[in-house]
Amino acid sequence: MSLGRALSVVVLVSLAGAATAAPLTQPNGAAIPSQLGCAGGQPTGLAAEFACACEGGAGCNIGPACPPPGPCVVPTGTCETTLYHAVNDNTCIPSQLTGLDPWQDGALSPETFVPTCALTFELLSRGTARFQNIFGWYNATGSRPRPEELYPMIDCTTPEGGEIVLDVRSDPRWRGGAIGFFLATPEQHGASGQCAGGDCCARVDRLATAGYAYYSERALNPDSAGAQSIIHLVIYDSQITERKFYFAWEDTFAAANNDFTDLVTAVRGVECSGGGAACDTGMPGMCQYGITRCEGSATTCGAVFAPTDEACDGADNDCDGQIDEAIGCENLMGDCEGVVCGAGLVCRRGQCIDPCRDVTCAAGLACLAGVCLPGCNTCNGVVCGSGRACDVTSGACVSDGTGVDAGATGGPDGGDGEDDFPVEGGGCCQTGTTGATTSGLAALSVAALLARRRRRARP
Repeated sequence: MSLGRALSVVVLVSLAGAATAAPLTQPNGAAIPSQLGCAGGQPTGLAAEFACACEGGAGCNIGPACPPPGPCVVPTGTCETTLYHAVNDNTCIPSQLTGLDPWQDGALSPETFVPTCALTFELLSRGTARFQNIFGWYNATGSRPRPEELYPMIDCTTPEGGEIVLDVRSDPRWRGGAIGFFLATPEQHGASGQCAGGDCCARVDRLATAGYAYYSERALNPDSAGAQSIIHLVIYDSQITERKFYFAWEDTFAAANNDFTDLVTAVRGVECSGGGAACDTGMPGMCQYGITRCEGSATTCGAVFAPTDEACDGADNDCDGQIDEAIGCENLMGDCEGVVCGAGLVCRRGQCIDPCRDVTCAAGLACLAGVCLPGCNTCNGVVCGSGRACDVTSGACVSDGTGVDAGATGGPDGGDGEDDFPVEGGGCCQTGTTGATTSGLAALSVAALLARRRRRARP
């Protein structure tokens, strides 16, 4: 789920109802993915797979048949999709859907992603595919990667429901920029749908002579033919989990049956390229601070803060263009003049306090410098002042050995006005800054801007 998606809004649609957006189609005009089917008395297809993508792996949100007069049972699990029946509809294939809609919410982008946390690769389903495909990541350079530059995470023996965790940011193979994802097959060249040499297990080292690799960057596919290119991948932004995307694949060279269940995978801990950067919303006061967020195939600037009551903190909390105009704020900054607080503390009404002391953040957010900002887990990292560096083990600001450090006071270091912004808990310093923008780094830049603005407001 991208940071800007509102979880509280649930839209009820009929699978046979009017579309709210143009569906994706193959070059021959076939709408994708195909509609639900039935096997063994249960619905099949991508919507059925998403109905089994649930928090805690708890069952599937697929309701039982609903003979007249009803009422019909609507499952209540926390799953990407909920399928349920209307009175006297097809007893195998539900006609009602809420949540993630495979026909309306699918996209061909984003094609590349930025790792924000340790990535969790998950195999949801292999469908009924003959091929035992593999799935992994590669560094996105704009060119087709060589086989040795493909890094599988899900191999041909990974079972459905299997999860593999990798912190790409700490992997020496990562080049520090955006990454893409790939599917590799064991298909025999020139024999559509057949396993090369009778071996249906895909491997990267076979790609020189057998099998094909397909990429999240569609133009890199081996059967790419411009506007006539077969679509092999549809991407979905999770509606229940932050920074999680689903990848639904078709695995046959220059062909597709369009169910997009040949391999269904998910990656948690990524943001779309361009997401997670600090931005200006154009609104006044605290509401101006934003972070770019993935909204389907686009990025938007979403406000980090909503208007709140004035807090006498040197900021325009209610976003009305005035700072600390509330009664009782008159002497706040004067009380703090000359007060130097320790690391992680701020001066309010003449007292050094922990700005996060009374702050409770929602899931997926972390308190930094007194405000809730998007974080990949319980902390966002550390921004250190001049002459100080982030210790990735402790999460603390320490001397970088240049002698410029003014000490662990949390005050300006080296006279440059730069403060340390340590995060309680430590151990989450953002590293690998070679061109990579993460939500954590953007959050820190917002916090730093906020603190500097508060300093400038002091007499």
